[in-house]
Amino acid sequence: MLQKRTCSNCIRGTIITVNNDVLCRDNGAVAPDYCCSKHKFAPSILGETKSQLKCINCENFILNIASSKDHPSIGVCQLFTVRQFDGKTKNACSKFVKRKNLEVS
Repeated sequence: MLQKRTCSNCIRGTIITVNNDVLCRDNGAVAPDYCCSKHKFAPSILGETKSQLKCINCENFILNIASSKDHPSIGVCQLFTVRQFDGKTKNACSKFVKRKNLEVS
């Protein structure tokens, strides 16, 4: 079934929670059923599971071996930070790359 092209399912749009309009990067605030010529469908994997992905599942997350006995999910992101944080509690960023295999011993 073909999905209808609207700003509410466009990658350039963000829902405004106050009045359910869409904030478009190109056209500003528009109605949710509006559609311009620059429409691109948002990938379904980003819309549904982005909030469920965690930093510990990312290829760029480096586990700290010294603290692995106390907290096995403490580490750093090699792209953004030098501070250690818990990878199981922090949501993944836009640079998320799925880790091929996670080996924790």
